[in-house]
Amino acid sequence: MRLPLFAIVAAVLLAGCGGGFERNVPEPRVYRLAAPTVPTAEPLAADLQVLRPVVAPGLRTERIATAWPGQRLDYYAGARWSGELGMLIQGVAVQTLASSGGLRSVEGEPGRFRASHVLALEVRRFEADYAAGSPPLVRVEIAAKLGRNTDRVVLASWTAVGEAAAAANTLGEVMAAFDQAFAAALTDITLKTHAGIAADLP
Repeated sequence: MRLPLFAIVAAVLLAGCGGGFERNVPEPRVYRLAAPTVPTAEPLAADLQVLRPVVAPGLRTERIATAWPGQRLDYYAGARWSGELGMLIQGVAVQTLASSGGLRSVEGEPGRFRASHVLALEVRRFEADYAAGSPPLVRVEIAAKLGRNTDRVVLASWTAVGEAAAAANTLGEVMAAFDQAFAAALTDITLKTHAGIAADLP
């Protein structure tokens, strides 16, 4: 009699816990990054490939990072990006560079066509920084390297930085600050990429 009674009690407890857990955990809110509008550049006879970004440890995730005193990294509960951060940034970068109108074509890696130039990105910072208190200051830092695809010569390298203070310590305001900081960094990347390619063309 013991074994059946134990099995029944265990099954009831597991069913109760599992059902309660599923009901009490809400779906995370999913956020995308907006593509900034960059002034149309002079048309160039060039094709650009944006490589998959290298992303700093701790940021290579769908979770939205927060920075705290003592070099502590944490994440917002109940919220995430719409994809892994590096892939998300690559997609928005391709969209922004293509819509600027200055290049013949822009695609991500892997690409279907041969590109004349390549752009490598390294995401070093992409977090809401609470080191100075709340609401946070969103910090974005992306190192960029532009090269010629034929001989792999580096034409330019620089670091694009964007910062924006959240108006309040709410997810909505923090996400608005992420968009603003990222737009500043990506605008800088777009303009300098066009300038670097223009200087390289005959």
